[in-house]
Amino acid sequence: MLHPTHEQHFMKKVKSAKNGRRPSRQVLQSLYAQMTMEYSVFHFNKDRLQRMIDDSLDCKDPESFQELTKEYNALIGEYRHGKIISEQGYEIELDFKIK
Repeated sequence: MLHPTHEQHFMKKVKSAKNGRRPSRQVLQSLYAQMTMEYSVFHFNKDRLQRMIDDSLDCKDPESFQELTKEYNALIGEYRHGKIISEQGYEIELDFKIK
């Protein structure tokens, strides 16, 4: 799955509602996959919207600029305070470090 050092760091972030019991490898893999997907989707959409906003500015298209800016701000708002993903009573809080 992960290099042992990365797995230890990842384990420190996993919170348990099961009285400190270590999650199974399956649960860890699921959390890791969900985490990877959340980060990927966020960065893909953020980059895509930034490119489209830049294009709308280059084309001097104020309607498109306004619409895309609203979409971008909604995306940032959705991820601004992070996300919590969970699996079988275990959860991890994701931080997106939005500037």
